Amino acid sequence: MPIAIIISHEDIAPAILQEDKAADLLKAINALTVTPDLGNEDSARLWLQEQPAPSGWFNTLEEAQAHVRRCHNPVPILPGKVIQRTREAMGMTRAEFARALGIGKTDKNRHTEIFNIEIEKINKSSGRPRVLNPKATERLMALAAEHGLNLLKDD
Repeated sequence: MPIAIIISHEDIAPAILQEDKAADLLKAINALTVTPDLGNEDSARLWLQEQPAPSGWFNTLEEAQAHVRRCHNPVPILPGKVIQRTREAMGMTRAEFARALGIGKTDKNRHTEIFNIEIEKINKSSGRPRVLNPKATERLMALAAEHGLNLLKDD
């Protein structure tokens, strides 16, 4: 039973739709006043991804519930010492670590970026310490879990 959660950019109440078939869900989504003409399931999925969280198309109620829970648990901002401790526990250089997290284009750039994050160098434009972006943090959390590491343990 596919489910759609729709939180529009408009000031309209959210919608949670559930139908027996994907085609019926598509019809129900298209019947809402806030939706453009969505020709197929793929276009509906893409449109839902562009809407505010926790909008989405889900195959099961459990999948929808898990998505909503993830939206309510934002990615943490990890201190530089946690980043450094984790990298060292994995036995990686800064460049290797950054590559694994999808950061930087060259090894020199990767090394520098991780170094600046580890020492919490202040970003000149924002005045705040440099931190991992949310996608890199999610990758780090997954990588740490694969290695059996607890990122948030006390020192």
